[in-house]
Amino acid sequence: MNEYVAGKKMILADISLFFVAIFWGSNFVIMKEALEIIDPFTYLGLRFTMAALILAAFFWKRLIKASPGDFMAGVLIGFFLFSGFAFQTVGLLYTTPAKSGFITGTAVVIVPFLYFFITRHSPGPWAFLGGGLAAAGLYMLSADEVTGFNLGDGLTLVSAFLFAAHLITIAIHVRRRDPLVLAISQIAFTGLASFSVAFIFEPTAVMLNHPPLIWGAILYAVIFCTIGAFVTQNIAQRYTPPTHAVLILSLEAVFAGLFSYLFWDELFTPLKLSGALLILAGILVAEMRPFISAKFASRRASMIRRGLPPFE
Repeated sequence: MNEYVAGKKMILADISLFFVAIFWGSNFVIMKEALEIIDPFTYLGLRFTMAALILAAFFWKRLIKASPGDFMAGVLIGFFLFSGFAFQTVGLLYTTPAKSGFITGTAVVIVPFLYFFITRHSPGPWAFLGGGLAAAGLYMLSADEVTGFNLGDGLTLVSAFLFAAHLITIAIHVRRRDPLVLAISQIAFTGLASFSVAFIFEPTAVMLNHPPLIWGAILYAVIFCTIGAFVTQNIAQRYTPPTHAVLILSLEAVFAGLFSYLFWDELFTPLKLSGALLILAGILVAEMRPFISAKFASRRASMIRRGLPPFE
Protein backbone atom coordinates (compact mmCIF):
# COMPACT_ATOMS: atom_id res chain seq x y z
CA MET A 1 0.00 0.00 0.00
CA ASN A 2 2.85 2.37 0.86
CA GLU A 3 4.34 1.83 -2.57
CA TYR A 4 0.93 2.49 -4.14
CA VAL A 5 0.56 5.78 -2.21
CA ALA A 6 4.11 6.77 -3.13
CA GLY A 7 3.23 5.98 -6.73
CA LYS A 8 0.23 8.31 -6.59
CA LYS A 9 2.40 11.12 -5.18
CA MET A 10 4.91 10.45 -7.93
CA ILE A 11 2.19 10.74 -10.57
CA LEU A 12 1.08 14.12 -9.14
CA ALA A 13 4.69 15.31 -9.11
CA ASP A 14 5.17 14.17 -12.70
CA ILE A 15 1.97 15.94 -13.80
CA SER A 16 3.38 19.18 -12.35
CA LEU A 17 6.61 18.58 -14.30
CA PHE A 18 4.48 18.06 -17.41
CA PHE A 19 3.26 21.66 -17.09
CA VAL A 20 6.85 22.82 -16.59
CA ALA A 21 7.70 21.17 -19.93
CA ILE A 22 4.78 23.01 -21.58
CA PHE A 23 6.02 26.41 -20.40
CA TRP A 24 9.64 25.67 -21.32
CA GLY A 25 8.54 24.46 -24.74
CA SER A 26 6.42 27.56 -25.35
CA ASN A 27 9.31 29.78 -24.25
CA PHE A 28 11.43 28.41 -27.10
CA VAL A 29 9.35 30.40 -29.60
CA ILE A 30 9.30 33.56 -27.47
CA MET A 31 13.00 33.39 -26.61
CA LYS A 32 13.98 32.78 -30.23
CA GLU A 33 12.34 36.08 -31.20
CA ALA A 34 13.88 37.91 -28.23
CA LEU A 35 17.42 36.66 -28.90
CA GLU A 36 17.36 38.34 -32.30
CA ILE A 37 17.37 41.65 -30.39
CA ILE A 38 19.06 40.95 -27.03
CA ASP A 39 22.31 39.06 -26.39
CA PRO A 40 21.92 35.66 -24.68
CA PHE A 41 23.76 36.19 -21.38
CA THR A 42 22.11 39.58 -20.88
CA TYR A 43 18.75 37.87 -21.40
CA LEU A 44 19.65 35.11 -18.91
CA GLY A 45 20.98 37.62 -16.39
CA LEU A 46 17.81 39.72 -16.48
CA ARG A 47 15.55 36.67 -16.44
CA PHE A 48 17.14 34.89 -13.48
CA THR A 49 18.06 37.96 -11.42
CA MET A 50 14.53 39.40 -11.63
CA ALA A 51 13.08 36.01 -10.69
CA ALA A 52 15.42 35.71 -7.69
CA LEU A 53 14.53 39.21 -6.44
CA ILE A 54 10.79 38.55 -6.72
CA LEU A 55 11.09 35.22 -4.88
CA ALA A 56 13.30 36.77 -2.19
CA ALA A 57 10.72 39.54 -1.64
CA PHE A 58 7.99 36.94 -1.03
CA PHE A 59 10.00 34.40 0.96
CA TRP A 60 12.56 36.55 2.82
CA LYS A 61 11.53 35.06 6.18
CA ARG A 62 12.22 31.57 4.81
CA LEU A 63 15.63 32.73 3.59
CA ILE A 64 16.54 34.23 6.97
CA LYS A 65 15.76 30.91 8.71
CA ALA A 66 17.64 28.82 6.16
CA SER A 67 20.88 27.10 7.12
CA PRO A 68 24.22 27.72 5.39
CA GLY A 69 23.95 24.18 4.04
CA ASP A 70 20.72 25.07 2.22
CA PHE A 71 22.44 27.98 0.47
CA MET A 72 25.55 25.96 -0.35
CA ALA A 73 23.45 23.19 -1.88
CA GLY A 74 21.48 25.79 -3.87
CA VAL A 75 24.68 27.38 -5.18
CA LEU A 76 25.99 23.96 -6.25
CA ILE A 77 22.74 23.25 -8.11
CA GLY A 78 22.93 26.74 -9.62
CA PHE A 79 26.49 26.10 -10.80
CA PHE A 80 25.33 23.13 -12.86
CA LEU A 81 22.30 25.07 -14.14
CA PHE A 82 24.33 28.09 -15.25
CA SER A 83 27.12 25.96 -16.73
CA GLY A 84 24.56 23.97 -18.71
CA PHE A 85 23.05 27.14 -20.13
CA ALA A 86 26.50 28.58 -20.89
CA PHE A 87 27.75 25.57 -22.86
CA GLN A 88 24.39 25.21 -24.62
CA THR A 89 24.32 28.89 -25.60
CA VAL A 90 27.88 28.97 -26.93
CA GLY A 91 27.35 25.63 -28.68
CA LEU A 92 24.28 27.02 -30.42
CA LEU A 93 26.54 29.53 -32.20
CA TYR A 94 28.14 26.64 -34.10
CA THR A 95 25.25 24.19 -34.57
CA THR A 96 21.59 24.18 -35.55
CA PRO A 97 18.68 24.54 -33.09
CA ALA A 98 17.43 21.05 -34.00
CA LYS A 99 20.80 19.44 -33.28
CA SER A 100 21.13 21.46 -30.08
CA GLY A 101 17.69 20.30 -28.94
CA PHE A 102 18.45 16.66 -29.67
CA ILE A 103 21.91 16.61 -28.07
CA THR A 104 20.65 18.45 -24.97
CA GLY A 105 17.80 15.93 -24.81
CA THR A 106 20.26 13.04 -24.58
CA ALA A 107 20.25 13.85 -20.86
CA VAL A 108 17.38 11.31 -20.71
CA VAL A 109 19.99 8.60 -21.37
CA ILE A 110 22.78 10.23 -19.37
CA VAL A 111 20.77 10.64 -16.14
CA PRO A 112 20.29 6.90 -15.31
CA PHE A 113 23.99 6.14 -15.83
CA LEU A 114 25.16 9.28 -14.01
CA TYR A 115 22.72 8.58 -11.19
CA PHE A 116 24.15 5.07 -10.79
CA PHE A 117 27.75 6.38 -10.97
CA ILE A 118 27.14 8.98 -8.22
CA THR A 119 24.80 7.09 -5.87
CA ARG A 120 25.76 3.47 -6.66
CA HIS A 121 22.03 2.80 -6.77
CA SER A 122 20.59 1.49 -10.02
CA PRO A 123 17.36 3.19 -11.14
CA GLY A 124 16.30 -0.14 -12.63
CA PRO A 125 15.80 -1.45 -16.17
CA TRP A 126 12.53 0.47 -16.62
CA ALA A 127 14.39 3.78 -16.33
CA PHE A 128 16.95 2.73 -18.94
CA LEU A 129 14.21 1.47 -21.27
CA GLY A 130 12.17 4.66 -20.86
CA GLY A 131 15.25 6.81 -21.43
CA GLY A 132 16.18 4.85 -24.55
CA LEU A 133 12.70 5.24 -26.04
CA ALA A 134 12.71 8.97 -25.28
CA ALA A 135 16.18 9.43 -26.82
CA ALA A 136 15.02 7.66 -29.99
CA GLY A 137 11.98 9.94 -30.05
CA LEU A 138 14.15 13.04 -29.67
CA TYR A 139 16.29 11.88 -32.58
CA MET A 140 13.20 11.49 -34.77
CA LEU A 141 12.02 14.98 -33.78
CA SER A 142 15.26 16.50 -35.08
CA ALA A 143 16.39 13.89 -37.64
CA ASP A 144 16.01 16.31 -40.56
CA GLU A 145 18.99 18.34 -39.32
CA VAL A 146 21.01 15.92 -37.20
CA THR A 147 24.04 15.20 -39.39
CA GLY A 148 27.77 15.19 -38.64
CA PHE A 149 29.39 16.33 -35.41
CA ASN A 150 31.20 19.65 -34.91
CA LEU A 151 32.53 21.92 -32.16
CA GLY A 152 29.06 23.24 -31.35
CA ASP A 153 27.76 19.69 -30.98
CA GLY A 154 30.60 18.86 -28.58
CA LEU A 155 29.88 21.91 -26.42
CA THR A 156 26.19 21.05 -26.42
CA LEU A 157 26.97 17.49 -25.34
CA VAL A 158 28.86 18.92 -22.34
CA SER A 159 25.71 20.92 -21.51
CA ALA A 160 23.66 17.72 -21.60
CA PHE A 161 25.91 16.20 -18.91
CA LEU A 162 25.65 19.42 -16.87
CA PHE A 163 21.85 19.49 -17.10
CA ALA A 164 21.80 15.83 -16.07
CA ALA A 165 24.02 16.68 -13.09
CA HIS A 166 21.64 19.54 -12.25
CA LEU A 167 18.70 17.14 -12.01
CA ILE A 168 20.60 14.59 -9.95
CA THR A 169 22.00 17.23 -7.57
CA ILE A 170 18.46 18.45 -6.91
CA ALA A 171 17.39 14.85 -6.22
CA ILE A 172 20.23 14.38 -3.73
CA HIS A 173 19.60 17.58 -1.74
CA VAL A 174 15.87 18.26 -2.00
CA ARG A 175 14.80 15.56 0.45
CA ARG A 176 16.74 17.12 3.35
CA ARG A 177 16.85 20.79 2.31
CA ASP A 178 14.21 23.50 1.92
CA PRO A 179 13.11 23.27 -1.74
CA LEU A 180 12.21 26.98 -1.89
CA VAL A 181 15.64 28.02 -0.63
CA LEU A 182 17.26 25.66 -3.14
CA ALA A 183 15.19 27.17 -5.96
CA ILE A 184 15.93 30.78 -4.99
CA SER A 185 19.64 30.10 -4.47
CA GLN A 186 20.15 28.38 -7.81
CA ILE A 187 18.15 31.05 -9.65
CA ALA A 188 20.12 33.85 -7.97
CA PHE A 189 23.47 32.18 -8.73
CA THR A 190 22.51 31.69 -12.39
CA GLY A 191 21.42 35.32 -12.69
CA LEU A 192 24.60 36.73 -11.13
CA ALA A 193 26.87 34.40 -13.12
CA SER A 194 25.06 35.31 -16.37
CA PHE A 195 25.44 39.03 -15.65
CA SER A 196 29.15 38.51 -14.91
CA VAL A 197 29.65 36.95 -18.35
CA ALA A 198 27.44 39.59 -19.98
CA PHE A 199 29.46 42.49 -18.52
CA ILE A 200 32.63 40.96 -20.01
CA PHE A 201 31.41 39.83 -23.44
CA GLU A 202 28.20 41.86 -23.96
CA PRO A 203 28.91 45.21 -22.23
CA THR A 204 26.71 47.32 -24.49
CA ALA A 205 23.77 44.89 -24.28
CA VAL A 206 23.52 45.07 -20.47
CA MET A 207 21.94 48.53 -20.71
CA LEU A 208 18.26 48.48 -19.75
CA ASN A 209 16.89 50.46 -22.71
CA HIS A 210 15.29 47.42 -24.33
CA PRO A 211 12.03 47.63 -26.33
CA PRO A 212 8.67 46.48 -24.82
CA LEU A 213 8.85 43.21 -26.82
CA ILE A 214 11.99 42.22 -24.91
CA TRP A 215 10.53 43.07 -21.51
CA GLY A 216 7.39 41.11 -22.35
CA ALA A 217 9.49 38.06 -23.28
CA ILE A 218 11.59 38.45 -20.13
CA LEU A 219 8.55 38.80 -17.85
CA TYR A 220 6.95 35.68 -19.37
CA ALA A 221 10.18 33.76 -18.76
CA VAL A 222 10.55 35.18 -15.23
CA ILE A 223 7.01 34.36 -14.05
CA PHE A 224 6.21 31.09 -15.80
CA CYS A 225 9.52 29.56 -16.95
CA THR A 226 11.72 30.47 -14.00
CA ILE A 227 9.76 31.21 -10.81
CA GLY A 228 6.91 28.78 -11.54
CA ALA A 229 9.03 26.15 -13.27
CA PHE A 230 12.04 25.89 -10.96
CA VAL A 231 10.03 26.11 -7.74
CA THR A 232 7.73 23.39 -9.09
CA GLN A 233 10.69 21.26 -10.18
CA ASN A 234 12.41 21.46 -6.79
CA ILE A 235 9.23 20.50 -4.91
CA ALA A 236 8.24 17.78 -7.40
CA GLN A 237 11.62 16.09 -7.22
CA ARG A 238 10.94 15.28 -3.58
CA TYR A 239 8.41 12.71 -4.80
CA THR A 240 9.77 11.52 -8.14
CA PRO A 241 13.22 10.19 -9.08
CA PRO A 242 15.52 12.16 -11.42
CA THR A 243 15.06 9.50 -14.12
CA HIS A 244 11.33 10.35 -14.17
CA ALA A 245 11.96 14.09 -14.04
CA VAL A 246 14.27 14.09 -17.05
CA LEU A 247 11.81 11.96 -19.04
CA ILE A 248 8.91 14.31 -18.35
CA LEU A 249 11.01 17.38 -19.06
CA SER A 250 12.11 15.88 -22.39
CA LEU A 251 8.58 16.78 -23.52
CA GLU A 252 9.93 20.32 -23.77
CA ALA A 253 11.20 19.37 -27.23
CA VAL A 254 7.74 18.08 -28.23
CA PHE A 255 6.01 21.26 -27.09
CA ALA A 256 8.70 23.40 -28.71
CA GLY A 257 7.92 21.66 -32.00
CA LEU A 258 4.17 22.02 -31.47
CA PHE A 259 4.38 25.75 -30.69
CA SER A 260 6.76 26.24 -33.62
CA TYR A 261 4.16 24.56 -35.84
CA LEU A 262 1.38 26.79 -34.48
CA PHE A 263 3.23 30.13 -34.51
CA TRP A 264 6.12 29.70 -36.97
CA ASP A 265 4.40 27.49 -39.54
CA GLU A 266 7.19 24.95 -39.01
CA LEU A 267 6.31 21.55 -40.43
CA PHE A 268 5.31 18.84 -37.95
CA THR A 269 5.98 15.80 -40.12
CA PRO A 270 4.85 12.20 -39.53
CA LEU A 271 8.44 11.44 -38.47
CA LYS A 272 8.28 14.15 -35.80
CA LEU A 273 4.88 12.89 -34.67
CA SER A 274 6.35 9.38 -34.35
CA GLY A 275 9.19 10.83 -32.28
CA ALA A 276 6.72 12.54 -29.95
CA LEU A 277 4.83 9.26 -29.51
CA LEU A 278 8.08 7.44 -28.68
CA ILE A 279 8.85 10.01 -25.98
CA LEU A 280 5.36 9.50 -24.54
CA ALA A 281 5.93 5.73 -24.64
CA GLY A 282 9.17 6.15 -22.70
CA ILE A 283 7.37 8.23 -20.08
CA LEU A 284 4.55 5.68 -19.75
CA VAL A 285 7.07 2.87 -19.28
CA ALA A 286 8.59 4.73 -16.33
CA GLU A 287 5.25 5.91 -14.92
CA MET A 288 3.62 2.47 -14.83
CA ARG A 289 6.47 0.69 -13.07
CA PRO A 290 5.46 1.39 -9.43
CA PHE A 291 1.85 0.39 -10.06
CA ILE A 292 2.82 -2.82 -11.86
CA SER A 293 5.33 -3.65 -9.10
CA ALA A 294 2.72 -2.98 -6.41
CA LYS A 295 0.20 -5.17 -8.21
CA PHE A 296 2.65 -8.07 -8.50
CA ALA A 297 3.67 -7.66 -4.84
CA SER A 298 0.01 -7.76 -3.78
CA ARG A 299 -0.65 -10.94 -5.82
CA ARG A 300 2.46 -12.57 -4.44
CA ALA A 301 1.42 -11.81 -0.84
CA SER A 302 -2.09 -13.13 -1.54
CA MET A 303 -0.72 -16.44 -2.90
CA ILE A 304 1.52 -16.84 0.16
CA ARG A 305 -1.44 -16.28 2.49
CA ARG A 306 -3.41 -18.93 0.60
CA GLY A 307 -0.57 -21.42 0.94
CA LEU A 308 0.25 -21.37 -2.76
CA PRO A 309 3.81 -21.16 -4.08
CA PRO A 310 4.48 -17.52 -5.11
CA PHE A 311 5.37 -16.83 -8.69
CA GLU A 312 8.87 -15.52 -9.36
